[in-house]
This record gives sequence, C-alpha cells and structure tokens, in this order.
Amino acid sequence: MKKYILVTLTAVFLAVGTSQATTPATTVYRLERVPVIEQIPMTGYKRVVDTHFVEDTVTTYETVWETEIRERTHTVVRRVPETTMTERRTTVRRPVEETVYRDTSFDRVRTVPETSEREEKYIVSRQVMETQERQVHETRRVPVQETTVEQRVYTVNRPVTNYVETIVDRGQHVNQVNTVPGREYERLAWHRANYIDPATGESRWRIPGFYWTTMQGPDRHEVNRVYQPNFVAETVPVTRTVQEQRIEEVPVTRTTFREEQVVRTEQVQVPRVIQEERTRTVPVTTYKQIVERVEQTTPVVVRRMVEEDVVEQIPVTSFKTITEERVEPYEVRVARVVPVTRTVQRPVTTVRWEPYEYTMERRSVEVRRIPVETSSSPQGTLIGKPSEDPADAIPMLIPR
Repeated sequence: MKKYILVTLTAVFLAVGTSQATTPATTVYRLERVPVIEQIPMTGYKRVVDTHFVEDTVTTYETVWETEIRERTHTVVRRVPETTMTERRTTVRRPVEETVYRDTSFDRVRTVPETSEREEKYIVSRQVMETQERQVHETRRVPVQETTVEQRVYTVNRPVTNYVETIVDRGQHVNQVNTVPGREYERLAWHRANYIDPATGESRWRIPGFYWTTMQGPDRHEVNRVYQPNFVAETVPVTRTVQEQRIEEVPVTRTTFREEQVVRTEQVQVPRVIQEERTRTVPVTTYKQIVERVEQTTPVVVRRMVEEDVVEQIPVTSFKTITEERVEPYEVRVARVVPVTRTVQRPVTTVRWEPYEYTMERRSVEVRRIPVETSSSPQGTLIGKPSEDPADAIPMLIPR
C-alpha cells in the first residue's frame, strides 16, 4: 500500500511540474491499474515405485511318513474248561389232569311278535294364500339444483429477480518455496591468533590452533502448497417470491331436496291356515314271551398233583489256567524329514524420484500513465470521463 501511495504522489508531482512548464502544449495523464499475469516455470518431484521379481532358491524341510512292520512278544494267560457229570436226585410234583362232565341246563326266554291293524284320525293344518289390496303412503325427496356465483380469494407467489453485486474469492492454491536453515553442529577448525569476539565485537588474541567451532549446514528449500486469494466483483441474481392476492368468480352448484307425498295401491298375498280331519290305518306289532328248556352237559378238567423221584445228570465245569507266549506283528508310522529345494519369485520394490515440469501463475497489478488530452492553454482541463475498463474493478494487490 505504501508503494502504491508513493507511485501515485510521484505521478501527481510529474503532472503538476509538466503543467507549470513554459511550453505552450500541456499533456494530461491518468493512472490506470493493469493486471499482469506471469508464468513461472517450476520443477517438482514425484515419487515413483517400481516393483520387479527376482528368482530365489528356497530350501524347506518336509515330513515324510513311512510304515514299518514290527513284532512284539507277550504272554497270554488262557483258561481251559473241563466238564464232568454228577447225579442229583430231586422230588418233583407233576400235575395230572382228569375230565368230569357236569349238567349245565338252562331256561331260554324267546319273544314272538304279532302284527294287527287299527284306524287313527288326525287333524292337518293347510295354508291357503288370499289376495288383498292396501294403500301405501310414501314420502319422496326430489333433488333441486341451484347455481350461484361466489367470489374466491387466493394467494399467488410471483418470483421477482434482483441483481446484487458481491465480492467473490477466485483464488487458487500455488506452490510457495520456503528456505529452512541447515542444522548446527560442532567440529574442529583452524583459528588464527587474532579473532573477533562475537559477544562483544572486540579484537582479541589467542594461540593459533584447532578449536571446537559451531558450524551450520547448507540451507534447504521446501515447496508448500498455499492458498492465494483473488477477489473479483460479480453481479449475482437473487430471486425472491412476492405474494399477491387475486379474486376469482366461481360458479357453485348446490343441490337441495324437496319432499313429496305419494299414495299408491298394491296387492298383498295374505296366508290363512285351514284345518282338515283325515283317517289312516296304522299297523301295530305286539310281542309275547315263550320259555324253553335247553339241556346242556359241560366237560370240566380237574387237575391234581402227583409226587415223583427224578435222577438228573448235571454237568460240572472246572477251569484250568494255561500260560502261552504269542508273537504279534504290528505297524508303526515313522516320520522322516526330507529337504526340498524350490525356486520362488521374490518381489523387490525400488523407489525413485522423477522430476516433472509445471507452470505457476503469479498475479500482480501495474500502474501505468495513459495520456488523456493535449491542450494549448497553460491551464489544461480534463475533458471527458475515465474509461470504463473492466480491469478497474479488480482490486490492486501490491506485495509489501
């Protein structure tokens, strides 16, 4: 801002000095701000990762199972049975059956049916339909339609668009280079007899030789991504809704009902019950019981117990222990480790930094003097108005 004020004052003093000159012609200048865009080539580095495969020999050990047949000897104790016969006398009671006949005669009662007929009189009710006339009074509702005109008030939303000038930031991110000082370290360095004390600034004397001295490494540069604002004046349309009330005439149809009395004559079927006497013949069955004697003889089995002496031959089994040696073959799985050599593909990753070129835009504003009018009078006047250049609306950014 200070530089901009100095440039403006310098231009004003030059204009005043020119107007006060004794020359017959006077040139009037106006200051115009012109935006300048500079394209700055930059070099960046991107990280590239390359992967390739290298053949490598790997030896592994695998377990192989084999089956072997071995023998084992064990002693078996076996029991051998021996059977002998012995006599045993027992008294047994055996059942003996005998058949005896008994008299089981009984009386049987039998029912004998007898059929006869008789007359019965009964009354039957029969329904007879008769036709009669009667008057029916009905009330009917007849619809009557009437049409009237009514006023309806409703609200309408009408869009209204206005244009508002606003300042919009059209900035962008740019690369900014920062210098980072190198790290400090100590090392042995040769010093002369005379040296300047950094604390007091006085010249002193000492024995020349190697002394520990604080050194600083080279500076390194870092590129950071920063945001550079760019304020631009723009006209933005703003639409809002305005409510308006409108009146509209709408025809309305109403339906009313009018009652009417109607008398009509209709025929009605009326049922009437008539009783009649009828005669019928009904068969009647009667039952009579007759007693009969049934002769019957039933055999009956009678069981009695008889004692007998029985001699039985009973086998008796005794066991004798015998020891034997047996040889039994069995299978054994044996594990054996075998080395196996294989060739595998092993990935190897390398990282390299590849340079690339890009362009960075730097925006600035220059103040230029543009002649407006040349007048022959010593006191020239500025005729006309400044040019309406769109660049004048751009705010002037002057680096401090």
